[in-house]
Amino acid sequence: MKKVLTIIVFILAIGALNAQQVPMFNHYFYKPMVYNPAFTGIDEAPHLMLINHTQWTGFKGGPQYNLLTFDGNIINKNTGLGVIISSDRKGVNSRVGGNVSYSYKIRFKENIFLRLGLSVGAINQSIDYSKASIENPNDPSLFVNSQNKTTFDANAGLAFVAKGLEIGFAAPQIANNKINYVSFNDSRTFYTQSRHYIGSLKYKFILPKKTDISISPQILTRYLPGAPVQYDANLNFDLKNKFWIGATYKNEYAVGLNLGVTLFKKLSIGYSYDYITGSINRYSGLSHEIMLSFKFNKKKTKTEEEKENAELEKLRAQDLNKILIARLLKKIEEVLDKDNPTPQEIQALMEEISSFFDDESTDPNQEVLNKYYQSLKNQAHGELNVLIKGKISLKDNLSNADYSDIRITVIDLSTKKTIATSNPSKYGKYFIVLKPANKYQIIVEKEGYKTYSKPFTLSGTAESYEMSQEITLDK
Repeated sequence: MKKVLTIIVFILAIGALNAQQVPMFNHYFYKPMVYNPAFTGIDEAPHLMLINHTQWTGFKGGPQYNLLTFDGNIINKNTGLGVIISSDRKGVNSRVGGNVSYSYKIRFKENIFLRLGLSVGAINQSIDYSKASIENPNDPSLFVNSQNKTTFDANAGLAFVAKGLEIGFAAPQIANNKINYVSFNDSRTFYTQSRHYIGSLKYKFILPKKTDISISPQILTRYLPGAPVQYDANLNFDLKNKFWIGATYKNEYAVGLNLGVTLFKKLSIGYSYDYITGSINRYSGLSHEIMLSFKFNKKKTKTEEEKENAELEKLRAQDLNKILIARLLKKIEEVLDKDNPTPQEIQALMEEISSFFDDESTDPNQEVLNKYYQSLKNQAHGELNVLIKGKISLKDNLSNADYSDIRITVIDLSTKKTIATSNPSKYGKYFIVLKPANKYQIIVEKEGYKTYSKPFTLSGTAESYEMSQEITLDK
């Protein structure tokens, strides 16, 4: 018997051959869950994706692959659940499958964790001989027009994720099931769903913040015992998580181009095109893939929202503080560049610095500011060389109240004159620089609160003396 389609020879002899059976999928960089269940729910928010892969349109019965996935962290942030429904047609051979996928994340640090994954389901494998073109349809060695078998399917995988690094290993068709087919004359052949081994390596490089561009090289290898190793090398450029472009090399098969755009932060559209290399290129026709995906908003708990809002406010305050400190540092340098800054100028600088003074800060600019404060105190020409520092607190849990209307006055008891006035910073901290003297009185006033008044005596070396005052105002 002579068969017209080469693919029929492959189907009849497939029991004696080993070949890659897992469909080639171009958008694996976008949804690695398809090859490796350990990546189920890696996007956290629910994610729906649809794929149509068309290959070798120049050949009748060329491969077509359709895929629908849905996954997310539905139970909790460490558990991923997903569903995969797929159909794969090649000539007279086709299969339809469905899997439920599960992953669990073992966290080592904030951005370092191990993911374990498993998916189980069923595959219906069929041969439709009515689609074949043959010379003798009565040949007794032929199959009946259509045969299909349903069998169990399972895939396992693991993934290590550390910030921008992703390393994955998976074993699709781990059950290694055998499907038997029977011809007209009761001769038998079989199709083995052979166990595959897939490895992946990806790293995401973030370019300088001004560009908002990331570069992600990735390599994917497929291995089936008895068949040549296949590998894909991919390089993707992403701009602001809105647009991506990339190139792929598939060893001894094709080079590809990937394009995609994200609309409204939810809907993504991707397209990839394969240029087939080698002599088959003249006959293969078009090979491409279209991807649609939709990412749902992640539902946040009230605690998570409050935490995020608090962190955002903290970052905003830190950024504003850095800007103001940078401006003040510039002003300090301008004053100190003068040949002989006056005590009044130094006093004014010290009062400005006092509102930012923070001994516990680890910010480099804050440390410089603190050092400037000490330097200015030493440059006060023997007049501004005694520092009183402290903190004012307000009773009745009003520690965060506005301190702008608090006035601090220091009186020299020997002359009864006011020699210093100040206002605390918004955190209640205050710094007052005095001339050397024996006795002073500090008065703190705020509308609606009792006036605080207390005499105190300075002693020691005036050039290095510091005194702390803790003041609590009560209504």
